[in-house]
Amino acid sequence: MNTPITIAISACLLGKNTRYDGGSRPEPLLVAALGSSASLLPLCPEAECGFGIPREPMQLEGDPKNPRLMTITSRSDLTDRMRTWCDQRLKTLADQSLHGLILKARSPSCGKEVAVHGAGNGKPAYSPGLFAGLAMERFPDLPVADEEELRDPERLKDFLSRITSGKQNTQENHR
Repeated sequence: MNTPITIAISACLLGKNTRYDGGSRPEPLLVAALGSSASLLPLCPEAECGFGIPREPMQLEGDPKNPRLMTITSRSDLTDRMRTWCDQRLKTLADQSLHGLILKARSPSCGKEVAVHGAGNGKPAYSPGLFAGLAMERFPDLPVADEEELRDPERLKDFLSRITSGKQNTQENHR
């Protein structure tokens, strides 16, 4: 059986207007490199969670080991709502035989390494975005990258290699 490669990808990278400002951050070269060999599954935690488009900007705050997702102006804490949505979405993704995940860099939900504000002691603190952190915890063997990493042709090649080897392992485990 030859199952297609499925990669979940931040919808804004596909050119979908899902960002907080109603815009997108299309990555046409990345999409072109993946499109011929993979099925791309768009996702946007903040939009799918119901925060709206456009929406108030948010950031991670507090303890880098357990950051809070806070809106910048109204100071609403959206952490619990996002975590509940993430748990549900990750369950559905588990049923979709994902081979990889490409996320929007520096997003408070999707970034692999996001600044955490107000962490104290004068040093910059970083944490994965809420969705990214939970996804990497739930799927520790899943190749995960952001678009900035994959602009480097060698890193893209390595990512695709990890996806291909992971696909072969998945197929062997289902036999």
